[in-house]
Amino acid sequence: MSDELPKVTFGFVNCNRLFYLKSCVESFLLCTEDYNNKEIIVVDNASVEDGTTEYLENLESRGHTVFRQIERDPPNEYAKALNIISENATGEFIASIPADVQFVVRGKWLQEYVNFLQFYEDTTGCISFDAQRRVRNNQGNYSNTLGENNFKFLYHYQRNPIMGAMNCMVSKKTMDMIYPWDVDNYAHEGGKDSETKMLEKVANIILTKNKRIFYSAPTIPVSIGIFHEDGSNARVRKSRRFGTYKPPSDGVKYYEIIDYENLPEEWFDRESPIHIEEIAKSIDWRLPIDMSGNWIKAKESEIYEDLH
Repeated sequence: MSDELPKVTFGFVNCNRLFYLKSCVESFLLCTEDYNNKEIIVVDNASVEDGTTEYLENLESRGHTVFRQIERDPPNEYAKALNIISENATGEFIASIPADVQFVVRGKWLQEYVNFLQFYEDTTGCISFDAQRRVRNNQGNYSNTLGENNFKFLYHYQRNPIMGAMNCMVSKKTMDMIYPWDVDNYAHEGGKDSETKMLEKVANIILTKNKRIFYSAPTIPVSIGIFHEDGSNARVRKSRRFGTYKPPSDGVKYYEIIDYENLPEEWFDRESPIHIEEIAKSIDWRLPIDMSGNWIKAKESEIYEDLH
């Protein structure tokens, strides 16, 4: 596909979860081979995990941009990473992502995201990527399906128009409007953190501009958060990594990847998002599904590993 397509920047943030970073970046590259005009920025927050240095060097040798934070700053380091991505992105569209997801749809979707943001720029705050649980999707209040091709999008009227911690795509114009994230925080979450402050900033910006913009989700999600059988996803908090932490069997894929052409036809006609329970097909491990067939809501595990 031609480099005349708009340039898209994908920024990935990592801290001591190398297995996830590899899965996220490599699955993204595999799933967007048809879209050449993109750049990758990786920000590593002072990881000490074995193998991280070598993988970051490998990414650089392949032409990708890597920034290394020298010291940990848990309350602020994610916000700092988002600022680094925003400052260095050269794309017309920017997607900053915590690198604990795997992409699962191969081909065509990135062009559809770009087309949608171009056409609906005035009313779209961001577009998300991740599959959500059935129970959460069923509680949503959505617009009619939008989009010019088979791949459709929905405005979700109950979600914040722009995600405070990203994991979504925005236009460069929108990023310039909301940047920067606050880096004077006392906690990673729980109030007065960078995500909460960004949500408050966005609300004020929208109010002063007297315009309506909305959160958009694809009817067919293109990525899935990396979880394990117990519902944990190895969250890093300060100097500890909580929960199960295992590499995928082939080094990249926790979930099966579906070619765009092989997506079920009935999915394109859905008027609400496809659930994580429908799209997630695990490879060599058991999905965190309860007796009722619902995805287990992730919670922080009491099991942890100290990081030194």
